[in-house]
Amino acid sequence: MKNDNTVSKKAFFRVFLSALLWGTYGTFVTLLERLGTASPQIVEIRLGTTALTVGILICLRDRKLFRIHAADAGWFLANGIASISFFTLCYTEAIHVTKIATAVALLYTAPAIVLVLSILFFHEKLNTVKAVCIPVSVIGCALVSGAAESLFGQTGGGISVRGLLLGLGAGLGYALYSIFSRIILNRGYSMLTCVFYSFFIAALFVPAFTYTTGSTGTLSVSVGSLLLNIVCGVVTGAAPYLLYTRGMQDMENSRASQIATVEPVVSATLGFLLFGQRLSATELCGMALVIGAVLAMNGRRGTAGKL
Repeated sequence: MKNDNTVSKKAFFRVFLSALLWGTYGTFVTLLERLGTASPQIVEIRLGTTALTVGILICLRDRKLFRIHAADAGWFLANGIASISFFTLCYTEAIHVTKIATAVALLYTAPAIVLVLSILFFHEKLNTVKAVCIPVSVIGCALVSGAAESLFGQTGGGISVRGLLLGLGAGLGYALYSIFSRIILNRGYSMLTCVFYSFFIAALFVPAFTYTTGSTGTLSVSVGSLLLNIVCGVVTGAAPYLLYTRGMQDMENSRASQIATVEPVVSATLGFLLFGQRLSATELCGMALVIGAVLAMNGRRGTAGKL
């Protein structure tokens, strides 16, 4: 396990920056929907753009990175289908069944799921800081998203069982990316190989699933919307997943997942700055909890290293 503070700071910055970029996704979606692009196409183009971008990087760097052993193909399939595709499908449907705020709150049960799975499969240690900071960040996400009232049924009816299961499914799929990616990286593969095949598989699976089930929309032919969607794929897909996967190599899974909880804080802030979406006292309190938990969990020295 590496204990170099410089490596720790770089790893933190990579994961933190990935969360900042993920936080812009809501802004892109809002703009794309205003241009008439249906949400299934936003998802599909984002997946395809991510795979294509990383594929180009591999061609420029070393084409040998495309090689994987047949015995390891199952892990890439698992990451592409059980993680990326499952997360994408559950999250998209959760937004339709409930609302964005509730879906985001349920999505960020992921750090707690990652912690449990990491303890079980990677023997990650549970200390007092993790035991306190991870639940605090999850609660903070619920407050930031404005979903706390809905989750507890204070706004008339609360959340449906289907919505709850879809949201938790999205959190599980999101969490599994850290788990499967850790396994792939530990088997000696590059982060480029990991991200490329995971998204290449998802880019094939998700469109096939949506078209088969008839849940796709009408593809916008606007050149402007297509270009913006490609930019969305690079900024919220390829770049943050590469940063997150690389940063995760030098820290524990639970720490990386917990740092990423700043994403809804970024989304809420951009909504306020760009679209005039007001922030309530509850949402501001949630932001403070998330940021405080991230700083507290990552303020200790010498604990970020490879497992």
